[in-house]
Order: sequence, then C-alpha cells, then structure tokens
Amino acid sequence: MQDLGYKPITKDNWLKPDRISISFLLLPPEMQDDDIKKGEMYLDMILQPHLNEDVPVEVRKLFEVARGALIYGYFFYPLFTLACEQLFRVGEAAITFRCKLINSRLVKEDFEKKINFLFDKEILNEREKLRWHKLRELRNIASHPEDQSIYPPGPVIGILNMVVENINALFIAKSRTF
Repeated sequence: MQDLGYKPITKDNWLKPDRISISFLLLPPEMQDDDIKKGEMYLDMILQPHLNEDVPVEVRKLFEVARGALIYGYFFYPLFTLACEQLFRVGEAAITFRCKLINSRLVKEDFEKKINFLFDKEILNEREKLRWHKLRELRNIASHPEDQSIYPPGPVIGILNMVVENINALFIAKSRTF
C-alpha cells in the first residue's frame, strides 16, 4: 500500500489514536503511554472556546460540526484539516447572518463585499476587518486545492480560537449603532 502521509483507516485501527496527531503533543514522561490522557488534552483545548448565545443557532450548528471533526482528528489526523476548512465556512456564514440583520440584499454578495459592508457600517473596526479578510483569504485557498492539504493541530486550534473570538465579537456588535 502506498504511504499517504497519514494513517489509512482499517477495521483494526479506526478507534485508535492517529500517531501523527499524538506526535504534536508535548507530554510529561508519565503521560507518554496514556492515549486516553493524550486525547483528553486535545478535547480540553477544543471544547474550551464556545460561541455565545447571541450567535444565531444556524451558525452554532455549523460550528459544532467543525468542532466535532476537530475532536476526531485525534483518531484520523486529516480531520484537523477538514475541520479547519469548515471553520472558514462557519466564519463566512456568521458574516452573512450579521449582514442579514442589517440588509437582506447583501446575502447574495460575496464574502469580501459583506466584510467591507460591515466595516462601512462600523460593525467591524479596522483590526476586525483585517482579521476577517485573512480568514476569507484562507477560505479561498482551501476552496481551490491542487492537492490534499494537511494542517497540524496546533495552528488549527489557534484558528478555532480566532474564529470563535471573531464571531462572538460580531454578534455582540449588533448592539452598536449604525
């Protein structure tokens, strides 16, 4: 069998941690052989960030699917990448829902125009606008692959935290005047 760079799933290994996923954890010696503790470390990092109740339920549902894929990246390393790509789409959905609160005509516009619209309406500040545009650029790269990308868990968990922060700020911002 050709080496794909990650664990091919079989009946024997589908419930076992992916050794590549584990290799990214910096563990004390007493935890080196404890797969459950290793998995719990990932689980804690992934479950900690959460979307607030002001975020529309449709966006929160999309987010939970991304988070679920991220959690199961412990068992199949490429799921970290799929989860990350889903987080980009969750971000776009959040921007779309925020635009709906102001102007439903924008729903059909592209991601870039929606970000700029929210900036023009002072829903986003300059820093937030730049962060959303970076997320949009990453989404564009992920949406047009030439080969399978594989993202390591650390940066993906960083993106998870950034997306949660951005989305929560977006809906707290609904009380801003415009």
